[in-house]
Amino acid sequence: MRNANTAQSGSVFGCGGSAILCNPHFIMNIQDILNDLNSDKIKNIILDTDAYNEVDDQYAIAYAMLSPEKIKLLALCAAPFYNERSSSAGDGMLQSYNEIFKITKLVDENCAIPIYKGSDRVMTSKDVPVESEAADKIAEIVMNSGERVYIVAIGAITNVASAIVKYPEIVKKAAVIWLGGHAQHFPNAGDFNLAGDVIAAQAVFDSGIPLLQIPCGGVCSEFLTSIPEIEYYMSGKNALCDYLIELTRNYTKNPYAWSKVIWDVTAIGLFIRPKAFELVAMPRPFITSDMKYAFDMARPHYIYVRRLRRDSMYADLFRKLTSLNF
Repeated sequence: MRNANTAQSGSVFGCGGSAILCNPHFIMNIQDILNDLNSDKIKNIILDTDAYNEVDDQYAIAYAMLSPEKIKLLALCAAPFYNERSSSAGDGMLQSYNEIFKITKLVDENCAIPIYKGSDRVMTSKDVPVESEAADKIAEIVMNSGERVYIVAIGAITNVASAIVKYPEIVKKAAVIWLGGHAQHFPNAGDFNLAGDVIAAQAVFDSGIPLLQIPCGGVCSEFLTSIPEIEYYMSGKNALCDYLIELTRNYTKNPYAWSKVIWDVTAIGLFIRPKAFELVAMPRPFITSDMKYAFDMARPHYIYVRRLRRDSMYADLFRKLTSLNF
């Protein structure tokens, strides 16, 4: 993070150094985003989620829906994933699509937020989008909005990258928040979200769209909870809470003294508790094919989350999840 301007969340970053190193278009957007994050203005969000991959997306979806004072959730998009919980990337996307419906109905049985199917595979060329309903709808929503739209990606980022490649004009009207990659001091950047979708991540980082990265290992990995904690605050409160507790319990076979990172909540918490985040403005890195960061000080700036603090986010999350009375 050499030669980066640093500040606590809530500050507006300037552009240090010569004009050669500072692209005014991107610095202006960064300043706008930082101001916007710390304002009381309701943010327009599209949430792109691999909801069946783990247990954290479910918390994040519910948290976004239960935070109308900060978030207007414009759409939910199902992202592909492939691991032991799916037979293919496309199967992971379809299971995520179904899981999104389950969570939204637990929060609000009359939920009318549009839900779109995403890519059935990950991107294999930075110049070739993967066709999907989600990619088209992301671009449509952005271009039809009179305000900035935040595309919040908490999984593989092919849907978002495809929207950018197919409709490059959206870079002027949207910003991307991505929970992906590890912290820059790690020897390898390849968390689950990046490792399964390297080319799409490269496409987004190289696209010029205003970008904020929440690294997983080394930053978001501090966002820990435990089964006793979630049981203490959430048990028996409502069907949503009971479902989330069951998901979390079932995620481990060795629950004794076990803790769990609820990764994706942080991407929503950024809008609700922005002062819980320490941010730096710096040139965005290249992502190499072997999942490392490469640096060029002439690259456009982006926002990098250096540290987060868990307590205020978990307090707000637990209060909102338990506020439902059915």
